[in-house]
Amino acid sequence: MRMRWRGWAGMLVVASLAGWTACGSSGAPGSGATGTLLVATQGDMAVSSFQVDLDKGGLSHHSAGVSTGAGSFPIAMVITPDGNTAFVANQGSNDIASFTISSDGTLSSGGVNQAIVGGSNPVSLAVDPSGAFLFVANQGSDNISVYAISGATLTEVASSPFAVDPDPSAVVVAPNLDVLYVANNMNATVAAYEFDPATGALTMPVPGSPYATGGIAPSGLATAVTTFSGGTPGGTFLYTANAGSNNVSGFIICAAVTTTCPVADGSLIPVGAPFSAQLGPVALAATPGGEFLYVVDKGSNQVSSYTISAGTGALTATSPATISTGLTPVAIGLPSGGGLVYVANFGAASVSNYRIVKDANGTPTGALQLVAGPVSCAGQPAAVALK
Repeated sequence: MRMRWRGWAGMLVVASLAGWTACGSSGAPGSGATGTLLVATQGDMAVSSFQVDLDKGGLSHHSAGVSTGAGSFPIAMVITPDGNTAFVANQGSNDIASFTISSDGTLSSGGVNQAIVGGSNPVSLAVDPSGAFLFVANQGSDNISVYAISGATLTEVASSPFAVDPDPSAVVVAPNLDVLYVANNMNATVAAYEFDPATGALTMPVPGSPYATGGIAPSGLATAVTTFSGGTPGGTFLYTANAGSNNVSGFIICAAVTTTCPVADGSLIPVGAPFSAQLGPVALAATPGGEFLYVVDKGSNQVSSYTISAGTGALTATSPATISTGLTPVAIGLPSGGGLVYVANFGAASVSNYRIVKDANGTPTGALQLVAGPVSCAGQPAAVALK
């Protein structure tokens, strides 16, 4: 029997919350820069939009949620690099919903949902850095669907879906290569595939793929591009959240020729043994500058935080190393400017918002501090995304 750790939330609804129509607000309003937080909720099968105070971290609700479709049960979400469009994977209706994001952060539906043909049980989404292609991990059919993006419209590319190793649970695109990484839940590996930058089609596995994680049931992926304190480029790294072994695996991404990487082909080199986490890590995200990594520990209702070594990619726990969330945290998001962390608490029907702590000199430590809340939501938030 497969251990489908990534499919944690599929079609679970608490009846007493089904009538809720929005999330709340938190924190005092600020006068500085603002961003946008999107929250996909299964209780009302919708996506809601919030204004984020990027100085203080507080949230202000924009409007009632926009439907992801009847019986959709959204589970994953991604925003395009230009910040204009969001795509949501719907586990219940086996399709992708699209939304247009206005300049003030409000949402409108992108039209008819894109049905997934030849694939089932979509659980993870990724967009390449150019914003040209959407990659969808179909855990039920062991394949990847690929779509060309034009605004909020998706067109499936030729030969999609593409067969991959069993039980794909997460996807992410290399920050600076035409390579897609796929976490394989069942065989505890990460596979790497080159894709054609003109068509989006998966072409061939990267040499050495798939790569053993050294953990069990990898359920989330994240990349980090680091820089040394003086501004010198560091490394490019990939991390997996291993839900079955309570740890995180790290890899060097060979994105440039170095003494460690003889070829810049996207191949992976392990960063030592897996690093300890708390119970059931299922999702993770790095700060935009690659300084810190945050891991959602679903089983212990916590977030673990780590400092990333700019040169090696090794993880060192911050002090304190964890902070509590609401019940059953499942997803995490950071704004592009850094400084804040948002976590969707599926079991608590809430979103926790944190700021990254700074020391007396104003230098971020990586530890987290709760801003306010958590913010109550419209039942079972399953995914978050920020612009």
